Amino acid sequence: MKNKIALAVLLAAVLAPAVLAEEIRADAPQHYTVVKGDTLWDIAARFLRDPWAWPAVWQANPAIHNPHLIYPGNVILLCSIDTGGKVLAVDGGDGCAGVLRALQATPATLAQDDATIRLEPQIQDLDNSTVIPTIPLRVILPYLNEGRVVSSEALRDAPYVLAGADQRLLSGTGDEVFLRGHASASESGYALYHPGGVYVDPDTGERLGVQASFVGRVELGAKEADVTRARILNMKEVVRDDDRLLALPQQVVTAVFAPASSQGVKAGRVLRVLGGVDHGGKYSVIVINRGERDGVHQGHVFSLYRHGSIVEDSHDKQLLRLPREYEGLAMAFRTFPTVSYLLILKAHRPIVVGDDTAAPQAGDD
Repeated sequence: MKNKIALAVLLAAVLAPAVLAEEIRADAPQHYTVVKGDTLWDIAARFLRDPWAWPAVWQANPAIHNPHLIYPGNVILLCSIDTGGKVLAVDGGDGCAGVLRALQATPATLAQDDATIRLEPQIQDLDNSTVIPTIPLRVILPYLNEGRVVSSEALRDAPYVLAGADQRLLSGTGDEVFLRGHASASESGYALYHPGGVYVDPDTGERLGVQASFVGRVELGAKEADVTRARILNMKEVVRDDDRLLALPQQVVTAVFAPASSQGVKAGRVLRVLGGVDHGGKYSVIVINRGERDGVHQGHVFSLYRHGSIVEDSHDKQLLRLPREYEGLAMAFRTFPTVSYLLILKAHRPIVVGDDTAAPQAGDD
């Protein structure tokens, strides 16, 4: 069902000319019409040398949730203003002339100083089913609201599938299974998960969590002693004995957020390439050892580097680590307390487990 929600759409924002000269691409178009299939990253890359700098130019208002919402048919303008700078704006219908009038007409909240001219956001009633995602939805959809990373303790203490009806070894949609253990109350419902690999920090040895693969949603029924009946509502994988019951997360992960530099997040490492492969390329999903506790948010962009090898100097036998080598860019689209899922957006060479992550530098491409 399509929900109508009040969305704050930022019409325009300006940076001082000195900043724009560094941020705007030399071949940036004067206008671009957004089409279905675009992503916010694609659009930002058309105008900016560093797409993760979009918030710096677009000037997100921190008091408004998701001000970077763009829809098919919107026209993005790159307009010159009287002060000699430029502005990126959504065309209100009469081009740059309308943008300039809006700048002049905006009341006192134009926070104008040596660095910034900012417009107040406007509220529109829009359908969130057509919003342009930050990164390709078709690629990240399997990882958005299903598989998750949980603590070893949470998985160990969760109720588990004791047996299927009629003692079946494998169960499917509509079948009944029996669970053993106590299920905590949940308003969001329940799902079964299959325990996967354990994530261990390669530098500290800390156990960061367990990959829990989504199996299917279930509806809990009657409970007798320590055994609870459950009916399988839908499934992605076959239900097996020992699959674990967890409450579904109440917060639905969105694919719409603002790309931004991960400046301030401690350098990390690649823990895994999801999808059962040894290395990743463009649009592969990787897991890194930095999460919410480290300050990682959806939209944070990281540079990827090949971890420098240790070699022996043939002259003095001294062991030296070679400099790391730049490999590409990846963006966080789902975060957990200790780890995050990143989508690789650019890869000059295969990304492998053990590679380094760090905040991007200007010009990384």
